[in-house]
Amino acid sequence: MAYSSSYFLITILSALVVFIISSSQYSEAAIVFPLTKNIINSTSHYYSTKIQVGTPSTTINLLLEIGVQLTSFTCDDTGYDSSTYRFVNCNTKKCGRFLGPNQSSGGCLQCDFLKPWPHCSNQTCALSFGVIGGLSEDFFKLQTTSSSSNLLQNSPRRLPFACLTSDFTNVYMNRLPLGTKGSLGLGKNPFSLVAELSSAFNLPKKYAFCIPSNTESTGNVFIGGAPHNLSANLVRTPLLINPISSFYELVLPYTTSEEYFIGVKSIKIDNKRVVNFDTSLLSINATDGVGGTTLSSSVPYAVLHSSIYKAVVSDFVKKAATRNITRVAAVKPFGACFSTKGIRWTRAGPRVPTIDLELEGKNKSVNWRIHGANSMVGVNKNVMCLGFVDGGFEPRTSIVIGGIQLEDNLLEFDLTTSTLGFTSSLLVKDTSCSNSQF
Repeated sequence: MAYSSSYFLITILSALVVFIISSSQYSEAAIVFPLTKNIINSTSHYYSTKIQVGTPSTTINLLLEIGVQLTSFTCDDTGYDSSTYRFVNCNTKKCGRFLGPNQSSGGCLQCDFLKPWPHCSNQTCALSFGVIGGLSEDFFKLQTTSSSSNLLQNSPRRLPFACLTSDFTNVYMNRLPLGTKGSLGLGKNPFSLVAELSSAFNLPKKYAFCIPSNTESTGNVFIGGAPHNLSANLVRTPLLINPISSFYELVLPYTTSEEYFIGVKSIKIDNKRVVNFDTSLLSINATDGVGGTTLSSSVPYAVLHSSIYKAVVSDFVKKAATRNITRVAAVKPFGACFSTKGIRWTRAGPRVPTIDLELEGKNKSVNWRIHGANSMVGVNKNVMCLGFVDGGFEPRTSIVIGGIQLEDNLLEFDLTTSTLGFTSSLLVKDTSCSNSQF
């Protein structure tokens, strides 16, 4: 199973929406992208949203990907042919600003080496090697929580996105799920979706999301922050900076990583600390950027460094045994599976040992509790597995918190204060991401 990130595109609203957002309802306003869960098979899934771009408007299905530098999609296989499309000219200061702080200008796209599409031009500001795609701009349609009509509105100006070639994304990246053509990037660079929309509409520079746990429900991404009635209840922890970009950040290779890292101080199983691993793995190495803990919406399950994984699984299995939960043969990609017989159910899913991530807080440590709904995966009616995957002994990041751990959790990324707000499972409060309050 490949874990990584892709890219995507994004948007804004109309002058009418600008007025609404700047009105007395400002504190509760946000731009909204609906989220859906999509099942690939019994052990794999992804989360997506749809956007509308161009004139005439083209609807494109995108992978949700936090920590990706720029919203992107493939332009040569989506039917995208817009009269309002514009490319960012290469060898300009604007192109240089997109590509990184140390470049005064950028290189040009090499269309002769790419699959043809209507807007491919050799004068386009190239991404990376000149054969990945180009930086582009167009009008988009979006929705706001303040819109009484609840209709999509045209953006008042063109917004930047990465126009990619499917040859690159399919052959070299091989990471977009079938049916998706790009990704909704929610990174923290100056040209990200969050930065563009926050600036355009004078919104707080933050975003929140709530991922649904089933295919019948719909969650949301909120550009501008969490719903006003829920934000005060968030527990907060600092967002950390990894000084080194990962290998996969090919599109806009800034020096620092676009991924969102948090400071895990310890892991507990049923309130008992896991100790049988090298705790230095929990820190980010300032020299090479290896280690630490990040969050990913494109990785379906948590991926742990082997030494952390083995320690967590060992302690979890021991605690499960005290509850008369029987371990059975593993089902790939998982290493610890159990019989569903004897497992009781609660509002927060199967009643299994809880997993706590002890995080850095403002004045004291805070806990992110992972209940059964976010730790267990039902592979069939008789078997349930711990939704954590062994990442080997040389992963770039020691802990990657995956999609299933994020489901039915409200998370808010505040890019001004560099903090993450989280709720832990909303199911404990007898609600979920599909609740009407979202």
